[in-house]
Amino acid sequence: MTIAIDSGPYTFSIKGLSAPVVSELSNLYLERLTPEKDGFYDFSLSIENTSPLRRFFRRQRIISVEGVKPFNPISDQHLLPSIEWAMNWAVAAYQHTKLSLHSSVVVKNDKAILFPASSGSGKSTLATYLGYSGWQMFSDEMALIDPNTLEVSPLYRPASLKNKSIDVIKALCENVNLSNITRGTHKGDIAHARLYTCGQFGHFVPSKPKFVVFPRYVPHKETTIRMISSVESFAMLLRNAFNYNIMGEQGFSALSEISSSCQAMQIEYSDAHDLDDYLSGLVE
Repeated sequence: MTIAIDSGPYTFSIKGLSAPVVSELSNLYLERLTPEKDGFYDFSLSIENTSPLRRFFRRQRIISVEGVKPFNPISDQHLLPSIEWAMNWAVAAYQHTKLSLHSSVVVKNDKAILFPASSGSGKSTLATYLGYSGWQMFSDEMALIDPNTLEVSPLYRPASLKNKSIDVIKALCENVNLSNITRGTHKGDIAHARLYTCGQFGHFVPSKPKFVVFPRYVPHKETTIRMISSVESFAMLLRNAFNYNIMGEQGFSALSEISSSCQAMQIEYSDAHDLDDYLSGLVE
């Protein structure tokens, strides 16, 4: 089967999907997933067999993105998270009109907070919790920033939860809409959470970041906050920028403006409710 997904800023054509995978994706994207029609799509993905023999014995699939195969072969059982990772990779590798950061983004009162952080910091879990607690989650994984306006674009994408984060979100949030759990990927167990209907997402508008928070979840730790300088913020943002070097002067200027105009801080926490109260106070 061939489908199209409209994530907001970008559209994807995805070929070679089985009916069960399409069903899972339909639950995550609702009416933003449609049958593919003739026309232009920003990114093209294709799910292919690795060899004719593999079609009948321990079948493996490989994902092609714009004709490039950047990932190892996978089993059918691992297709859902692999498609999500491939969509992320496509944007990070080929999109260079916006500055892209490895960062979650949440918005309240038209004020955006960036959570730049490496994998394992808990940024996706934090953004998902806040998204279920009155904030707008623009992304759990990637901030797309217009270099001219500094506005962050909302993305209609599910949150990706790994391992213990799945149970954490189930415990903290009511009425969580989760995909089936994919067991045993190279990143562990994965589930995806859909936070909004398409109608709710329609009210999201690009917003400027007002704060940059570098979060780190530490079990049993009281919330601690350390304000950091614009120089340190710039250096830390740079480490989380996907395409800064490709954008050149535009990327440098955008990072400089964000680091100079946004109050930046490092936060270690274990209580998401407590951190929500603090962050909500910042954007009142």
